[in-house]
Amino acid sequence: MQLSGKRRRKRKGSAPIRGAVTALTATLLGSGMAHAVGSKGRIESSILLYSESNRVSAGEGVFGLTRFLKKDRILNLRLTLDGLTGASPNGAAPANSVQTFTRPSGNGAYRIGKGKTPLDMTFKDTRFGVDGSVTQPLNRLTNATVGAHVSGEHDYTSFGVNAGLTRDFNRKNTTLSASIAFSHDLVNPIGGAPVPLAEMGTATGGIGEVEGGPSESKNLIDAVVGVTQVINRTTLLRINYSIDHTTGYLNDPYKIVSVTQDQSGAQPGEPTNYINESRPGNHTKRAAYAQLRHYISGHTIDLSYRYFSDNWGIRSQTVDFHYRLPLKAGHAIEPHVRWYHQTQANFYQPYLFDGAAVPTHVSSDYRLAPFHAVTLGLKYLYPLLQGTHLSIGAEYYHQIGDLSPPQGLGALSQYEIFPEMKAVMIRLGFSYDLNK
Repeated sequence: MQLSGKRRRKRKGSAPIRGAVTALTATLLGSGMAHAVGSKGRIESSILLYSESNRVSAGEGVFGLTRFLKKDRILNLRLTLDGLTGASPNGAAPANSVQTFTRPSGNGAYRIGKGKTPLDMTFKDTRFGVDGSVTQPLNRLTNATVGAHVSGEHDYTSFGVNAGLTRDFNRKNTTLSASIAFSHDLVNPIGGAPVPLAEMGTATGGIGEVEGGPSESKNLIDAVVGVTQVINRTTLLRINYSIDHTTGYLNDPYKIVSVTQDQSGAQPGEPTNYINESRPGNHTKRAAYAQLRHYISGHTIDLSYRYFSDNWGIRSQTVDFHYRLPLKAGHAIEPHVRWYHQTQANFYQPYLFDGAAVPTHVSSDYRLAPFHAVTLGLKYLYPLLQGTHLSIGAEYYHQIGDLSPPQGLGALSQYEIFPEMKAVMIRLGFSYDLNK
């Protein structure tokens, strides 16, 4: 929604509404257009620290620049650098004995103790990404945006382009938008891309072999259509629908599945082998999203709902609530609550039975399992100088799997197949308006 454009005819009573709507949009949307008046642009940066309990730790730095150019063009640039380290679940189930796994490179092995969730303690990665876009007004009511991105990790590279249109109607109180994006990703796992459903290499004397192949690729096409509607001077409603389709290599090359003894075995539930996961070669995702934002006397209420479904059988719901409470001298605090729930993928299985037919597609990745999660957060916003703001926030994330321990399956009945996961996030943000 373009709020800074001039109307051809001045209507009685329009100024108070436009002022309220501009404040609403600036506060809630963070739109570069809403800050166009009296500014050459904006610099925004943030640092995120993320830590899971006894698992992955991550750090991310983001630098963003919005620059207002001649003829109402807008340039947006974003640089991202993040790093991950720690322990990541490899997909295997816990066991009543010590388990030995081959490292992805094939050069060595690691052991997991009795009853412990199998974690690869050497998980680490560094990613660098660049995103850029230019928005060009086509006329008084229509804007077009084109952009591109590139990002790289030691085993993953992504290239993409995107384009979008927005069109204002109803005295600029209604905005329709549409966008499309395409990306091409290259996957080059350590040790090569594992052969789906092949057995994990056996480690001997600390040295193992991994059956792998050449690097793989995948393509993604994503489309979004939406409408933003000004309800009144204090309320804004946004609704959009998205669909994306991905084809190519969709496996996680570092995930395996345990093959265990069944009820007739000498040690039911104990692993006999491990195989590489196998996912379908296409993935279509759809999501409907609605967001209601209300602003009055400095207070901001932001409530959103998202429903997601895909052709893998996953269904999820997300409810997100933010409330900004103003304090004195431009300070503010913002509590945040988020609830999430999802069902499992059709091919998700925490383990397989030895001797049973192996399905064409199978994965024990906990991200494809049924679970629910709650996020609680609080952010403090602090104005430093005119046009300069600092924010610091913390969030607590608690994820619980909707899986009970299997009954009557020997060792596995003692352990949580999907143990709960807790994480803490701390984010420091800084923004600076570039004055004329």
